[in-house]
Amino acid sequence: MLAKKLLLSVAVCGVLGLAGISSSASAATIVNVGTLPPANPYFYLTSGTPTSPSITANFGATISGPSATFDDIFQFTIPQNGSGSGSISTSFSSLVDQLTLNQVLINGTAYPLISSSGGQSLAVTGVPILNGVMNTIEVKGVTSATAVAATYTGTATFAAGAVPEPASWAMMIGGFGLIGAAMRRRRTGFQLA
Repeated sequence: MLAKKLLLSVAVCGVLGLAGISSSASAATIVNVGTLPPANPYFYLTSGTPTSPSITANFGATISGPSATFDDIFQFTIPQNGSGSGSISTSFSSLVDQLTLNQVLINGTAYPLISSSGGQSLAVTGVPILNGVMNTIEVKGVTSATAVAATYTGTATFAAGAVPEPASWAMMIGGFGLIGAAMRRRRTGFQLA
């Protein structure tokens, strides 16, 4: 009986925990490509089309008010394989236009920000982009306690090209291992003769 009560309470806590997760996730602002300023946040192409070999986009937001938290998720798919790169930065001159980026995630991976006395920055390269797969750039942060309005801006670029899939990488590494073993075996055979 005690085991059943414990199992039931764990299940109830799990459901309540999931409800809390879904409510905080629903507080995120989802932005898709094509959202032009004065939309806030915004994410739009500045050069190329989804099928161009090279694509560039701008994204960002202005957050108003003191101690305002934000969670902006920029979503996009590209109908070709390639790799992405980009940057994001903040810049402020006083507490009235200061914000702090707490976390930047690209496709679920967190990247470390570089902080200075006048802002923060991040630059990434070589992010694999696969044909038709949903990609996300998530920016989380908070404005200063005396902020009126604060801004972050970013750029994202895409270059078409072959992106090896994990199975291809495994086959390639295995092939290199077999070639190395064959060369080692061949070299050993020559030394014995």
